[in-house]
Amino acid sequence: MAKAKATKTTKNQVGLDAAKSKKLAEGLNNLLANYQLFYMNTRGFHWNIKGEKFFELHVKFEELYNDIILKIDEIAERIKTLGATPYHSYTTFLQHSTIKEHTNVSDGTKCVEHIVADF
Repeated sequence: MAKAKATKTTKNQVGLDAAKSKKLAEGLNNLLANYQLFYMNTRGFHWNIKGEKFFELHVKFEELYNDIILKIDEIAERIKTLGATPYHSYTTFLQHSTIKEHTNVSDGTKCVEHIVADF
């Protein structure tokens, strides 16, 4: 019976497989980019909404972006734990996000449509 060949894996600072951690961190950075665009869009909708349902949507957008910012911090800290650097520039977020920025949107219905589509 042949012996199984032992393979040595390189570990990162927290004892995880370095190659797998790098790949996971890349995926988390892409998720971070999407969350950042979602946050910025939601914040913009909160600031700029006009018209029908203004008060209800204004409050809901604030609740949503406050929740999103907590998740952004958790994702960034997880990336750091894996030994990588979280993306931290708007240009990089735009390059890696599948969510697009929405500018000059103030109609409540359009804002909600964008949020649902990006969610």
